[in-house]
Amino acid sequence: MNGTTPLLTLRFQELVTQVCSAPEADWVVNLSLPIAPATLARDVLRHTPPSPLEIEQAIERVEDAVMPARAHLPQAFALQVDDAPLREMAGGGPGSARPTDAPAWLSVQDVENLFGRLVALSEGRPATQDALPSDGAHAARLVIVREILHHWGLGGCYGFQHGGAC
Repeated sequence: MNGTTPLLTLRFQELVTQVCSAPEADWVVNLSLPIAPATLARDVLRHTPPSPLEIEQAIERVEDAVMPARAHLPQAFALQVDDAPLREMAGGGPGSARPTDAPAWLSVQDVENLFGRLVALSEGRPATQDALPSDGAHAARLVIVREILHHWGLGGCYGFQHGGAC
């Protein structure tokens, strides 16, 4: 990434997912997507692991939220996701060899691999064969990031855990 490509941050909040640019950025972005892990888990992803139908319903809801937002974003940008649970799912959390404060690149394929594991759990793979967190809130995070990467045309995102607000 070069110095001219805007860097946007995605943060999950209780009722929305916030996408914003740094305060000193040339391109100002401050979007609230009407979807969040907690509400998606409560309303759709009710089982652990979620059923295949619940995953499909979650994808539809997320697509409805993220597709219109693309028109409000720069043509090219890099995305960083500020979320400790997602980082843990991707292998950068406690017990990982990677420091938790160092950004971790998650390619589309990395996210698809995690999603494939979630789908396998939803289709009956025993949880003893895969330690991937598969409760509704974790599944929602994964679905949201997966759909954002696909519908916003991104090759991946940086995952980190900071905990700040947009």
